[in-house]
Amino acid sequence: MIFVNISGPMQIKLDDVQAFVVIANMGGFARAAEELGITQSALSRRIKKLEEALGARLLDRTTRQVSVSLVGEEFLPEAERIVAEFNQSISDIRELIQVRTGTVAMSTNMTVADTLLPEIMAQFRQANPRVRVRVTESSSPAALERVLRRESELAIAQFGEGHPDLEYEPLFDDRFVLVCHRDHPLARESLLRWKDLQPHNFIRMRAGSGTTNLLQRKLGDRLRVLSGDLEVGHFNALLALVGRNLGVSAIPTLVQYKRTDLDLVARPIRDPVISRDLGIIKERGRSLSPAGEALRKVCREVLTQSASSSFARKGIDKDSC
Repeated sequence: MIFVNISGPMQIKLDDVQAFVVIANMGGFARAAEELGITQSALSRRIKKLEEALGARLLDRTTRQVSVSLVGEEFLPEAERIVAEFNQSISDIRELIQVRTGTVAMSTNMTVADTLLPEIMAQFRQANPRVRVRVTESSSPAALERVLRRESELAIAQFGEGHPDLEYEPLFDDRFVLVCHRDHPLARESLLRWKDLQPHNFIRMRAGSGTTNLLQRKLGDRLRVLSGDLEVGHFNALLALVGRNLGVSAIPTLVQYKRTDLDLVARPIRDPVISRDLGIIKERGRSLSPAGEALRKVCREVLTQSASSSFARKGIDKDSC
């Protein structure tokens, strides 16, 4: 039962306030009872309880008619506002539950923002056109921090070392591939090993970057023999240099789609296979909003479907990587 917060010795029920509004608008008990789907005696009890709680008569009754009293005329606009606001609140929450309206915040790392995010948003907006989405693009660690601070409901990023207060659903094994210009000799190779890159100018990501740290952990001393005279801090710059045939590099598969305007070729690298996991992160033990859950579903579908097709579009044999 809903109670209205009006000061007084008794709590006032919303049903009683609604009964008064309906009687006042319909001009009598019989029509009001029919509208509310209750008996006239039950309706009379509601009005009696409301008048007792307020300490004033709201309706003047005669054998022939019912009219709103002077006090009732003063109270009626407020009563109508109370009922209207409650009904609007119920309507709003139903809209949220049915994912018709609302706002959801999501964070992603920069690679996902530049590649898969447009497809995620297109599919989500098609199914949920009235839901607002706030996206923050940053590094994977920063994306996780936003979830921990509850600034984002979910994130698509690398989990790294993780966090005990976060749940991670891995969805995409983003494997490292060689990227070179279409005219480079390595573009004609179908299978490559890391040692095959040694004779060529290897463009590096700056020391301390997530990519360099991952390659260092996986390759150890073998990374040192990949020599080159160019080092950059961002993938966009790296791809631009490779696009001018100034060297080759190794990047996660998704990164190549940051610059689809360049004549780039991607080839799998083995011995060892190196990859980074991408997935969906949310706060552990905290349920998503209906809109957040709908967005997570779309993210899951796009990451699993687009990840597989990304290999096919560039002629990469996923199983051989």
